[in-house]
Amino acid sequence: IYIDQLEELINKMKDLQKNSEYGEKKGQYPTESRAILTDAIDDANRSVLLIKYQNPVPSEQEKQRYVASAKSAIDKFKGTIRTEDAETTPAELFVDGKGGNSYIDFGRSEEYVKFGEQGHQSFTVELWVKVTERGRWDNCLFLCSYMSDSSWRNGWMMYWRKDDNGVYRTTWGGLNTTNGDRDLWEPKFQISDDLNKWQHFVAVYSDEGLDGNSTLRAKLYLNGELKKEETVSPTTRVYQSGHYSDYSKPMTAFGRYMRVSDDLYEEGFSGYMKKIRIWKTAKGADYVKQSYEGTAEVTGKETDLAAGWDFTSKPSGTDNEIIDLTGRHTAKIIGTYKWERILE
Repeated sequence: IYIDQLEELINKMKDLQKNSEYGEKKGQYPTESRAILTDAIDDANRSVLLIKYQNPVPSEQEKQRYVASAKSAIDKFKGTIRTEDAETTPAELFVDGKGGNSYIDFGRSEEYVKFGEQGHQSFTVELWVKVTERGRWDNCLFLCSYMSDSSWRNGWMMYWRKDDNGVYRTTWGGLNTTNGDRDLWEPKFQISDDLNKWQHFVAVYSDEGLDGNSTLRAKLYLNGELKKEETVSPTTRVYQSGHYSDYSKPMTAFGRYMRVSDDLYEEGFSGYMKKIRIWKTAKGADYVKQSYEGTAEVTGKETDLAAGWDFTSKPSGTDNEIIDLTGRHTAKIIGTYKWERILE
């Protein structure tokens, strides 16, 4: 009877957590309220195991306490609903990453790198970046989920590179499914004079091809305009995300972890980033243009949104931890940073 009650409460909490609206507006929940349910779900699952397996069995009183605790967590969560719009301070996030010791750590999530079954993966990554000062390296890494070892390359990364007086480049790990060899693509386009200017950089990829063409795998856009297309042959070469469990590094912005074997962190820069989006689908040119123009509304409820951060207002609580739009992920700002108020 107690196990049934707890399992029903666990499902109710999962449902609440998934379907509640989070944000700064009246009728929404503060994103940090999700943690109330996360902790309570963990506790309730633990309670079920204790009732099933603990010797001696928990007392009647103890079992009642487990149930009461889950119920009170639900009440506590519901009590945090906003009764008025939160006061937000429009701000831009500056990270002083040029030395390689200030960056954003997005934690680990398979959602950042795995977009379906092997050979059938599609994704779009978009971000706004304003570089104010480059680090000492050949690359300025904007956003990275990429990692490689001697026998595989996994994930993707987007960055500036010093080639040809400056290019924006996207790298993604691949797999040649005919012979099992590791693979790599690095499409790029030239960009001159990008310092101190906001740039909207988007990478779109699909294993199954774009625009009905199975060899056209990727498109890179800058400020709403198509800049580069990548064709791949033979078509047995596909994006690789199957080695995620072979490393422990998080996704990062403002630099990256360079290898599996240690914590060497390089390729940082100083500047600003905002409106990061990782989609589990290949977005079309219309969406990219709307996103650049600011007319594409993203709520966090989209079924194909893997993760997204706005970084457009200073968080009201701890200002170096930001829960993403889906409520599933947390970004931590490490090192030297500041939220700079935008004066209306």
